Order: sequence, then structure tokens, then C-alpha cells
Amino acid sequence: MDREPTAFGDAGVTRTFWLIVGGALLIRLWGIHYGLPYVYWIDEYHEVMRAMELGSGEFNFGRTGKGGFYFLLFFEFGLYFVALKLAGVVSTVQEFAEAFVRDPSAFYLMGRVTAAVFGCATVAGAGLVASRAFGTRAGLLAAIFVAVNVLHVDLSHRVGVDVPMTLFATLALCFALRIAKEGLRKDYLLGGLCAALATTTKLPGILVLVPLVIAHAYSAARAEHRPIRWLASSDFWLAAAVFIVVLVLSNPGILLHFDPMSFYSAPGGDAIDGDDIAGEAIAPATRPNLFTYYLGVLLSSMGWPLFVVSLLGAGYAAWKRRPADVLLLSYALVHYLAIAGTSSDVLFYPRYTLPIIVVLAILAGRAVVEVAGTGARSRWTSAVATMMLIAWPLSVAVANTHALTQTDTRTLAKGWFDAHVPAGSKVLIEGGKIAASRLSVPLADTRESLDRRIAYWKLQEPKQAKYLEIMRRVHRGGGYELEFMQIGSIADFSAYRDRGIEYVVVRPDYFIGSRRARGDGSRLIEAMRTDPDVKMIKRFDAGSHGSLGPAIEIYRIDPGITHVR
Repeated sequence: MDREPTAFGDAGVTRTFWLIVGGALLIRLWGIHYGLPYVYWIDEYHEVMRAMELGSGEFNFGRTGKGGFYFLLFFEFGLYFVALKLAGVVSTVQEFAEAFVRDPSAFYLMGRVTAAVFGCATVAGAGLVASRAFGTRAGLLAAIFVAVNVLHVDLSHRVGVDVPMTLFATLALCFALRIAKEGLRKDYLLGGLCAALATTTKLPGILVLVPLVIAHAYSAARAEHRPIRWLASSDFWLAAAVFIVVLVLSNPGILLHFDPMSFYSAPGGDAIDGDDIAGEAIAPATRPNLFTYYLGVLLSSMGWPLFVVSLLGAGYAAWKRRPADVLLLSYALVHYLAIAGTSSDVLFYPRYTLPIIVVLAILAGRAVVEVAGTGARSRWTSAVATMMLIAWPLSVAVANTHALTQTDTRTLAKGWFDAHVPAGSKVLIEGGKIAASRLSVPLADTRESLDRRIAYWKLQEPKQAKYLEIMRRVHRGGGYELEFMQIGSIADFSAYRDRGIEYVVVRPDYFIGSRRARGDGSRLIEAMRTDPDVKMIKRFDAGSHGSLGPAIEIYRIDPGITHVR
């Protein structure tokens, strides 16, 4: 049955809505210290370092697929610099940069809190869209379903662009509903603004233009001379102008580097510290069918009861085909086809489904309300059904968030390594251009090793040398002679041994299972495990004491060594 959509007006309903939003914020703030001062989520450092680049006077015009969010981080870091300067902690920009390299925890915490607020706002936005489309009860349920979504909770802990992009796209959907119903100029302008912010934050945000254009078609259909109204609408062209101007001003590189087929491919451009291995965290032995892969992501994120209800809600929407139904379904469908049809052969991530999750949560909220019906028992029916639907995702989200409060295996491995391995030892480890990979154990170079890297990179890439020079100034002593290997170019084990390597630190599961290693990773692990002169002296497993992170193995090349416990 259809009901007249309403906004949150009743005081009790409003309190309930804000309790849901407040709870969503709390679970997204819990565990945001994860890993610090080390950063194990690759995308986080890309956004933070891009903001730091902007602070140093540089602008990366080539990295157009992801932007916008780092402007906000740049503003926050600027305020932090002013606060530190007023407090007498730093006096120059150079000292500020040194503080970042010495311990970046405060910078990442600012970004993570901002991401959590964006995630919380998306919960509110989903509720607002559902309430305008299908009524206040549907809005409350949609907000609950997004609030406890496993994937959305997880990503709202991280500095990244997918959660902010999803927020702006959700707000654009809200204005699309208003355009379809009333067609006021302010709704056109705000819809174009939100679409531009979604696009500049992450390029796939441009897909929200599909429901906005459809909404304009509904608005034009109400007027006389409909074809003329569709093309001659000043509101439509003003909204288009707002979209283009905001997008170009916030992401000027898009004029030179726009590639519509790069929506879901590898990001371009390295950040300051040169860790150029973003995306290695996911490179399975075989590429799955992405159409079924992303359905599986939705299922695992929502739990099968809520996922089934959301699909029924989508089917019901396809049957009713009201303007709100068409707008929501069109966006979810075009986004699904985009992520399943254009994702890179190597890079495909669950986070690409966030906008679809919001739409399905809205349609699921509407479906529950429709089944519960009206009457004295309908609220109790809805409440019981909701508790059953969120039991699984809520329990998983809480368990996953609690795990963020535990020590990562890589942090444990670093502590053990520093305590048991002599400083200055020559160590083979995954690395980028100038530092150990953020996906592996965060071991530090010796001062002498940094000096050699600085001399090399001054001739190759001065930007990398500048960062290394900061690392050299804040060096605390100790460290190791690190030699870096990359998963796509692993040499024969004998070559490493001939170069005097004494210790090897690896993520065995990734080395064995990665398609990017082309079998070289497996051969390296097998060579070490079967060589009588090599001993595995320590292993750290994920899940030990509730810890996150990959399995880590540490080997020593020495025929006389005994196993260390």
C-alpha cells in the first residue's frame, strides 16, 4: 500500500531518529586508533599525503579519480598547524612536517573522525531520502539498516573517499526526489552541487546524474509543451553549470586527464613517500565473476535476511514504478553495472558497493513497512522484524569494530623484531620506492641506509629525497639495512642470499596466493622453507588474541641458528 511521504515531524520520531544517528556515530568512532602510529590501510595514506602535498605547495593534477576529501583534510591540518604554533610546539612548516613524519597519529585521527562523521551523516541522509519517498517509518528503518551495515561501519573508520562520495550521492538523491515532485530551482542547484561534490570526491559519483536527469524528466512532464520544457528549462541548465563549475574548480586536472573508463581502475600518481603498491592487498589467484562477486559483497555486508528483504523491496519498487522507485532503482542498477563491468582485472573492492547498499537499505525499510501495514500492531511488527533483520549485521559490525582495538600482527612483529634482531642487520622485506610496504611490518632503515637512499633519489625523484631527508632528521637511532622487494618483481632466493641478506620478513599467504606474483612468491617461500640454511624463527598469525592483520613469517639465513620462541 502507498502512503503520502512525510518528513520527520513528530517529536518522538525525531528523538528516535537522532538516537539512531548517534549510535551510528559511536560505533564508527570506536576503534579509530587502530594501528597507529603505523598505517596499514593503503588508501588512508594516499589521501593524507595528498593533503600534505597541497600544504607544501604542490598539486597533483594527474590523480583525478579521487579528490575533494583531501581539501577538507588540508583545512583541518592547517588549523592543527595554527594550534600547534600558538601553543609553541612548532614554529615553522618544516617542524610541522617533522612532527608528521615522527608520529602521524594526530593527522590520521583527524581524518578518521571526519570519515566517521561522513558515515554518520550518510545514515541520516538515507533516513531522509526514505522518509521523503516512503514515509517516516521507512526512513527510520533505512537509517537503522545503514547504521549497522558491516561494510559501511568498517569503511567509516578509515580515511577514504568512498564514504564521503556515498554521502554526497545520497544527498543528490534527496534533491532528485524533490525535483521530481516540485521542481524548484533551489532543488536543481543543490542537486547539481551535491552531484559535483560526489564526482570530485570520487569519479564514479558522476553516476548520480542519471537519477537527477530522470527527475528533471518527471518535472518537465508536468508542464505544457513538455519537449520544449525539458530542453529549455533554465533551472536544468543552471544546475548543469553549477555541476561543471564546482567540479572543475575542485578538480582542475579532470580537464586534462578525464577517462570515463577509469572509474574503478588503479589510481594514478604516487604520494610523497612513494609507496606505489596500493591495491596489492587484493589480487587473488583467479579473477571472480564480478557480477556475482558484488552480489556476494552485498549479502555478506547485510546478512541474508536483510539482503532478501531488500531484493523483495527492489522487486516491489520495479512493480510500482513510482518516481521515487524509478530514481532509486536507476541509480542502483547503473552503479551495479558500472562496478561489475569496468573494474580492473586486478583491483576490485567491496567498498565499490556502498551507494547500492544505501539504496537497498531504503527499499528494505519501505518493504518492512508495507508488510507490517497499519494499525495498533504494525509498529510492534516492524520493531520485531527490524530486530531480526539487524541481529546478524549488528553483531558482526560490533565484533569487527572491537577487533580494531587489538594490536595488529604487523605491530606485534615489529616489536618482536626490534627486541630480538640486532640493529643494522640486512633485511629483505616488501617495499615501495623508499620505505617498507605499509602492508607489511613497519621496519625502519638505519641512518646510513637513509643517506644512501637520499643520494640516489636526489638524482631520480627529488620529491622522494625531500621526504627521506625529513625521515633522516627525526631518526631515533637503530634500524636495519633494508632491501625492498615488490610482488611483481621477486628475484630468485639465491640472488638475495648472495647479496648478504640475513633476515627475510614476508606475508606468506599473500606471496603464495597473489596472481601478481606470477608464481615467484610461492617459489620464494618454498625455497626458504626447504633450504637447510634458512630457519623460520617467528610467525605471527591473524586472530591470535583477537588481532587483525596478515600472517607474518620471519626467517633467518644462518645454518647454525636455533628456533627462537
